[in-house]
Parts: sequence; structure tokens; C-alpha cells
Amino acid sequence: MISHSYSQIRLADHVRACRVGDQLIFLDLRRDRYIGMGGPQIAALCESILGQGATKGPQAAPSDKALFAKYVRHLRQHHLLSDEPADGSMESSLHLDTPVASMALDDRDRPLASEWRQLPRLWRSTFVASAWLRRLRLAYIAGHVVAMVADRAHIGDPVASDAMRASVESYMRLRPFALSSHDRCLHDSLTLIHLLNTEGLFAHWVIGVRVDPFGAHAWAQAGDVVLNDYP
Repeated sequence: MISHSYSQIRLADHVRACRVGDQLIFLDLRRDRYIGMGGPQIAALCESILGQGATKGPQAAPSDKALFAKYVRHLRQHHLLSDEPADGSMESSLHLDTPVASMALDDRDRPLASEWRQLPRLWRSTFVASAWLRRLRLAYIAGHVVAMVADRAHIGDPVASDAMRASVESYMRLRPFALSSHDRCLHDSLTLIHLLNTEGLFAHWVIGVRVDPFGAHAWAQAGDVVLNDYP
């Protein structure tokens, strides 16, 4: 069995991670950078850190305990792991449903006459998202988003509401008048999340990665529905 110290290791609060094939990809929100790790102990690390691939009963021991310990020390030295008990404040941002549907519309759909009065509020959300990205590390932005989700979580499933669908559809129609084609997915997603929050709705901010070649993408998601993109 894995020793007690290994079974207790967890991601630091400012770190997110996922397994992509035979690699473990970390996002350090304080340093705004990605870190990749591969090797024969990745499966054991994923089981210990992410709970992925865990079997029923006791955890399987790493195939090379000395090498596993070296990996753990390396991650601790880079402040990617924490020995402190989790406080649960980030739990909602670490466990999301796999997206299977989308609310996204074609940007060419013209805004309805009743939607134009919402444009100033969209411009404000665009400005706020831009200011976040210019002035703040991703860790602070993530903290803002998690706080917004926590404040709205009591209202139930937002995907099922007509208000959520109407707000997202309106955003998609008005988006070309507030965001240019050069605005990146981070700006787009944070704008939508902030706009929804002003309307009493909430969504998660999701960042996904791929390898070979490496790439990252961000979107807004509620339940198993992608709001501003396609699964």
C-alpha cells in the first residue's frame, strides 16, 4: 500500500491538474504557466492526486517507490502539492460534468430588437474581464469566479432555467458588437460569466488542455452544457 504520507498528498489550492494520455498537466494559477510531467509513475500520481484510475479497496503501490517519492519531492519543491488539509473552498471548481451539449449560436444571428438595450451591460462585463486579465494573476481571477459560483449555487440547476438560455442566446447575438475576432477565449468566457452574474445566474470557468501539439482553451460551462462554444 502507499504510505500514509503519499495517500494524503493533494494539489495546492492555486494549482489545477488533469491527465492527458500519458502526461500529467499542471496549471499553476499563481505563475500563469503550465507544467507537464510524464514517466512510468504517472498512473500512481494520478491515482494519489486526482483520484483517477483508483481501484476499489486499498490504493495500488507505485511500481517504483523510490522514483514515486522523487516525483512527489519534485512537485513539492515547485509548490504544486500541499500537505495541508483541504478546506473545501475550491471543491466546486475541481469536479465538473463532462460536457455533452451546447447553447452556442452562430455569431451571424442578428440581435433581437429587445436585446440592444442590454449592450451597455455587456460592454461593462467586457471591460471588467479585460481589467482582470491585464491586472490579476489567474489565481485571483479564479478566486473571483469561485466566489460568484458560491454566491449563486443555492438557486439550483441554472441550465434548466429559461433565464439562463435567454441570457446566453442574447450574449451570443450581441457578442460581435463587444468582442473582436482577436479577443481570446479567456476574455470571452470571463465576460460571459461576469454578465451572467449581474443577472443572478452562474457558470463555471473551465480551462482545458491538449498535447501534441500543446494547446489550451477556455469556456463557460453550466452542468454538462457548454455555454459559449461546442463540446
